[in-house]
Amino acid sequence: MSRKTLFVLVLILVPLLLIAFHLGWPFLQKQRTARLQTRAQQLLAQGELIHAELALPKALQLSPSAPEHHFRLGKVLEKEGVLDQAREQYLEAGKAHKIPDALYNAGLTAFKLGDPAGAEKTFRENLASWPGHLPTLYQVGWIAARKGKCSEAVPYFQKIIAAAPSEAEAYNNLGYCYYTLGQLEPARDMFQKALELKPEFDSAKKSLETVEQDLAATPSEQPGATAPPPNPR
Repeated sequence: MSRKTLFVLVLILVPLLLIAFHLGWPFLQKQRTARLQTRAQQLLAQGELIHAELALPKALQLSPSAPEHHFRLGKVLEKEGVLDQAREQYLEAGKAHKIPDALYNAGLTAFKLGDPAGAEKTFRENLASWPGHLPTLYQVGWIAARKGKCSEAVPYFQKIIAAAPSEAEAYNNLGYCYYTLGQLEPARDMFQKALELKPEFDSAKKSLETVEQDLAATPSEQPGATAPPPNPR
């Protein structure tokens, strides 16, 4: 083979090899990160938290913006009790708005860190991206109810019931809000529904007794919401 022919072959093959490498490298990188993530999941299931924590940063080095890696690392760190770092990982995972549980978990971790205001802010941010995320709806409604803002809390529990009619806790909390707002008959209906779904629900049972006592009072004696049922759950 002449030098000229060899030179021509090199000119043809080198660009082809570069193109093949360029096209194949992302696939190889994706395969490697998938293996690391699978390994981390296996370690996590086995309770090998330290080794799982080591595997996930390697995956993040290959795909630093992958929200699922940040989310899984957050779960590992939370299990280890490193809550501040876990929260950071959940927040990082939530930036992409691809994992509804990312900001939800960040909000729960904020509660554990004694930051209820930060928790509420994070939950509301999650609802902006995932308006139908039931756990987040529950948390925002629960926070509003605990603050005494029951008129604000009502729509959240109503949305949960519309999407998941078997959620006894949502009926119980909605009943609490109705009662606090002085709407005794709707409150009674909600507590009854909660007990239909969950007969052993002590909070709903006690609340129903309170409402029925108020409804049985004469109009001149009816106290409205002077003896509130237990706090929302």
